[in-house]
Amino acid sequence: MSRQLISKLVALIAGIALILVAYNHNQSSIYLINGNAYGTTWSIKSSEYIGDHHKENIINIINRIDYVASNYKKESEISKINQSKNNFHFVSNDLFKILSIAKEVEEKSLGFYNILLGKISSNLGFSPTFGNELVHKKNSSFKLDEKNQSLEKLSDNWFDLSSIAKGYAVQEIHHYLVKENLVNHLIDIGGEIIASGNNDDESWKIGIQNPFSILDDATIVIDNNLKFIAIASSGEYRNYISDKNGNKQTHTINPKTLKSIENEILSVSVISDISATYADAYATAFNAMGAELALSLANKEDIALMLIVNNSDNVEILYSNKWYDKNI
Repeated sequence: MSRQLISKLVALIAGIALILVAYNHNQSSIYLINGNAYGTTWSIKSSEYIGDHHKENIINIINRIDYVASNYKKESEISKINQSKNNFHFVSNDLFKILSIAKEVEEKSLGFYNILLGKISSNLGFSPTFGNELVHKKNSSFKLDEKNQSLEKLSDNWFDLSSIAKGYAVQEIHHYLVKENLVNHLIDIGGEIIASGNNDDESWKIGIQNPFSILDDATIVIDNNLKFIAIASSGEYRNYISDKNGNKQTHTINPKTLKSIENEILSVSVISDISATYADAYATAFNAMGAELALSLANKEDIALMLIVNNSDNVEILYSNKWYDKNI
């Protein structure tokens, strides 16, 4: 079985296992459209009718972002940049926005969020190497010029946008639906979720999956008391592969050690009242840094964070201060 196929299977399993699943409560009197993308599934539920032309436009958004951010497509914009020997690139509007948010989260997360670890991820088997012999260099940084909408790579390391692209896609679909006056919707791409408006006259209900269960078994249920919330999850409980020696390799890389993470966190859930893109990136950052630092940083940045951790064989659920905000 090829590395690429194994990676897609792992992503699919992780999407099912750590997904923020919508409860059956959301099933009455709603319209549903769905499909497959990014090695996982996507769905949109709405109390308003979503016509076929809207579905076509939504699929176009998903495909557009795939051809910007995919590490699996050799012809994607980010893959071309990865394999280019040039350090300077003019980039698309989508990619510039993704990179700008990634840079902001990198700085605020003390470097625990880093999207220039693509060579390591590819060497572990989570994305293709495209036949290249990949050697990761210690320096992993880049600069952006907003005036010219350009990117300057400061190393030949590869970008990996898997920790932010799904969140960005969810956010772009939300913007489209709101523009089309379809404000009541629940968007889910592989566990990255936006709940907007209402499910008829009630709030949407989202369950956060129990990482120990392969069934739809929610640890906690969230109502979108605000008109907009974005929820992102990250976790390695099932999102891993074993190398030829039987050692566990997780998809999330610790930028400080350049190795798969090894900490007490089983799953991370982040709620944002601003953006699914930020929620997606921060979920990965918190997963990489460990529980104590994650809670400290979430409180400093006023981010709603829930951690499920394994402490000496006892499973605990930990929350940041923002999580208790009744407005969320």
